[in-house]
Amino acid sequence: MEDRKITEQESLELISQMIQNTRRNLDAGSGNIFLLWGYIGTIVTLVVYAGLCFTKDPHWMWGFWGIPVIGIPLGIYLEHKSEKRAKAYSDKVLTEIWRILGGLCMAVAIGATCMKQFEFILPLGTFIMSLGSIITGIIVRYKAFYLFSLIGLAIGLYMVFAAMGEEVPTYASLLCFAVAAVFAMIIPGHMLNYAARKGHSL
Repeated sequence: MEDRKITEQESLELISQMIQNTRRNLDAGSGNIFLLWGYIGTIVTLVVYAGLCFTKDPHWMWGFWGIPVIGIPLGIYLEHKSEKRAKAYSDKVLTEIWRILGGLCMAVAIGATCMKQFEFILPLGTFIMSLGSIITGIIVRYKAFYLFSLIGLAIGLYMVFAAMGEEVPTYASLLCFAVAAVFAMIIPGHMLNYAARKGHSL
């Protein structure tokens, strides 16, 4: 039996349906993933910041390893909960993109630690995190991601260039990272969950 070739209109409808399915899956689950990493990153950063301010002990910077130690197990748990839903190709693309970016963040942290270039960990982490949110918004066509994640990306770029010129002190970079996490992860996560509860798109 010969396969029927789909028309251009049918192709566009299929792509549109795939995007809508991915949006529904994002609304139902990924808002929680964004909130998970956003809140963990912000809270850990503020704890490290407070520790540095009160004790002046640089060993508090090791507290940032709490982000993957806490976030990875919880992220795996949330991912398993969402496996019951049917996933489109774009869902799988997003999952792989975030896995690659997450691995890149870990590589940056390990590489910078080994080379004793600690000042680049937060700037590059901020840039990668915000870039991931922007890519997510592009794939599923959520305009809100562009606005808020671009703010996080701008903060990340500023931090990278400032670190190259050694213009931003450690304490300021901590606060910049926390603010970027709010714009790139927490606000989009809450908007996704709001859209899921109200049953409409952003």
